[in-house]
Amino acid sequence: MKTRVTFPADAKALDALAKFLGTLEKISPEPVHPPKAVLGEDDIIFVEVGYKTDEDTLLVGDRMAEVAADLLEETGVLVALAPFVAAGARQS
Repeated sequence: MKTRVTFPADAKALDALAKFLGTLEKISPEPVHPPKAVLGEDDIIFVEVGYKTDEDTLLVGDRMAEVAADLLEETGVLVALAPFVAAGARQS
């Protein structure tokens, strides 16, 4: 799964992001919009991903919250998933 990264980052942040994305790729259903990593305030890395259903969005969000907590403890870098249901792709 290719991810677009739109910010400069140090090696520690890139390592945390790589671990996060590796886990995301293993557990995520096929996204409608591929991941895009953006840097938010306070150096929080947000990974935006679009899915077809609310269920997919909630399931992946819950699982990746645990991964994010582990990475924060391990590396001091906060990587957070920002999943959304893609417009036009919504399925019940």
